[in-house]
Amino acid sequence: MTEQEWAYQYDENFIYDCPVEIQYIEDEDGNMTRIVPENATEISPGDLVQAKWTGTEWIENASAEYIESLEATDSADESDGTKALKAVADILETVVRGDAG
Repeated sequence: MTEQEWAYQYDENFIYDCPVEIQYIEDEDGNMTRIVPENATEISPGDLVQAKWTGTEWIENASAEYIESLEATDSADESDGTKALKAVADILETVVRGDAG
């Protein structure tokens, strides 16, 4: 059994949609064929706000104004203390799940 592998699917406008699992299909002879879904790439969009696939790479499709508005909203919604508490909670959850390095 192989470990799950992911591709990154985009819509008809080439905007990142969601991760999709890469499938493996075995033929009668036991040969495995790796199937990457249509409209998907194995290249991660990284941390782009609105990733758009060019056919060779992901580029940022969101305007600078839109990105700035998101950053302003994030800052206004949470104080530094709230952000720190969330970070500690995330670390504790990781330790409890056993995912820690």
